[in-house]
Amino acid sequence: MVLTREIIRIARGLYTVAGEVDTNAVALAIEKKTGERVGKALINPSTSTVMIPTSGLSLTVVTGSHQIQFRRMSQRKIQLSQTAKGLVLLDLWNRGMKDLTTIEIKRATGNWPQSEVDRYATLIPEWLRSSMKQSNEQRKSIKLGLSGAYDWCSTQMKDHVLITKVLEKHKFEDLVRVCFYYGVSRVKRVFRKSGFDSMTNANLKRMLKNITKGLRLIKGNPYAQA
Repeated sequence: MVLTREIIRIARGLYTVAGEVDTNAVALAIEKKTGERVGKALINPSTSTVMIPTSGLSLTVVTGSHQIQFRRMSQRKIQLSQTAKGLVLLDLWNRGMKDLTTIEIKRATGNWPQSEVDRYATLIPEWLRSSMKQSNEQRKSIKLGLSGAYDWCSTQMKDHVLITKVLEKHKFEDLVRVCFYYGVSRVKRVFRKSGFDSMTNANLKRMLKNITKGLRLIKGNPYAQA
């Protein structure tokens, strides 16, 4: 029957009827027969290949138009494959650090609450944890409440670069927020090192002077902060 393709040999003593096969049923049968841990199926639509993590031996089963690949993996990867979010992380892990971008990681995990990230922290490698943190880290422009995404090109933008960009745009409300967060003295130090044109310099000097006076009034009068 195997030779005539009426049935398919999946493993020793384990067969299935030829044609469309329920991959999860096959995985469960393998798990029951071998006693090895088996994860949920990972489907690659472009290649019609189904990959199933296992703690046992790797093997390939051809079922008509599909291939089922039982791939030997670590216990951490098998555990990841048990949940929907775990499968997302497993896909990122398998793709590898060199083939991933921060945009792809953010698209996959950006809306996860911190509790979910912490839940899987011990199951994923350090490079993936760091990449997720970097990709999903809140931009400083959002944290400071700035009107524009001054740091749109990088969540890791240095503070002095961000301050320089705000000075360059010289929007008063943004300059106030930057001075309040970093301190007027630091903003002035960055300003002195920046090579703006004479008109921009004059505007910035006037703004920084007024901001300095305003912040001194707030510091001296606690009721003014409200």
